[in-house]
Amino acid sequence: MLSWENIDSLEDFKITYLLYKEGKNINQISKIRNMKIDDVNRDIIKYKQLLNQNKHKNKTIIDILLEEDKDSRTSIINSLNENELNNVKKLIYKRVLIEKNVDDLMILLWICGELKDSRLLDIVHKYSKHPHGGVRRMSYSAMGKIGSDKSIDYLHKGIIDAKPQVRQYAAKSLCKIGNKTTLKKLKNLINNPNEKEYVKRAFLEAIDILEKMKK
Repeated sequence: MLSWENIDSLEDFKITYLLYKEGKNINQISKIRNMKIDDVNRDIIKYKQLLNQNKHKNKTIIDILLEEDKDSRTSIINSLNENELNNVKKLIYKRVLIEKNVDDLMILLWICGELKDSRLLDIVHKYSKHPHGGVRRMSYSAMGKIGSDKSIDYLHKGIIDAKPQVRQYAAKSLCKIGNKTTLKKLKNLINNPNEKEYVKRAFLEAIDILEKMKK
């Protein structure tokens, strides 16, 4: 644990962070330590990075992605090289098949969409039949991001799902990969007087985009 008791053995950046932890601001630390403000900031960032490394020690990349927020997950995925991405795809394929926690499963399906690899489609398609509406919603969202016409029949089922948010997400994904059959189905569904307004807007947006694609 970081404390003043072992100050003689502490590295300089840890001493800076101790002052910061005590509530001293950057200007105060700069004066106390006779350091430039930029150097104080660098010391604090360095220690925070060390904390982050320790937090993630002995965890797989999938565990780390599940713990982070959406923006952090995106940043991590975008920072990976080709070999690292391939490793993530293998790990996530295995993890999705055994994941029991609904919230984690939704995140895993979101990651599948961000990876945009059609080799993940068979597990993404599988979870479009999940009993939890949120899981189905993320499954349909991932299909749109992957963008394969192999998903069209699944998405056609999505636009008649029992949950309105699921129908909305399926329609959004069909904006990217829908066909003539999609247009017919959406035009029939748009006349349903009981449909939610936000779902109708998603249907209309998909119709508009698909009709423009036909021209």
